[in-house]
Parts: sequence; C-alpha cells; structure tokens
Amino acid sequence: MRGGSLLSPPALKSYRVCPDCQSKYTTDACTKKRGLLIALFALITLALSAAGHFVDFPWGLLAFIAGTGLLVYVGYALSKMTYIEYRD
Repeated sequence: MRGGSLLSPPALKSYRVCPDCQSKYTTDACTKKRGLLIALFALITLALSAAGHFVDFPWGLLAFIAGTGLLVYVGYALSKMTYIEYRD
C-alpha cells in the first residue's frame, strides 16, 4: 500500500509529505476554519435542494443562490490557502 499501512492510512494523518523534498506540511489554522465554513455552506445548499425536491415550494432559486455562493467561497478559500511546515 503506497503512503502508509493499513493501521495509518495517509488520508488520516494530520500532515502530507512533499513528493520532491520529503518534508512534512499542513495547512494553517485559518484554512481549516474556512474549510468548516465550506462544509456548512454545502449542508445549507444540500438542505435547500432537498426541500426543493420534496416540498412544493419553489426552493430552486434559493438552492441556486446558495450553490453559487458556495462555489465563489470555495474559490476564495483556495486562493487564500497557505501551507506551513509540520513539526512533530
């Protein structure tokens, strides 16, 4: 298995390893907070989409606005993402 064993898969580690220099890195704390906001935005979009499907009220416009806001914020969060060296 590449990058880890069955007991410690690479996706569950709190750091990543650079393929070029083999140094460990992680994202800064602000990036992690923006990730939580993205998850909240995605849940709201999902809820509005489900409401549009199951309820007869036209929630489609609200789901479209929430989805557009989600995409804009994901772009913003990716542009502000910074990496820092991970120290054991």
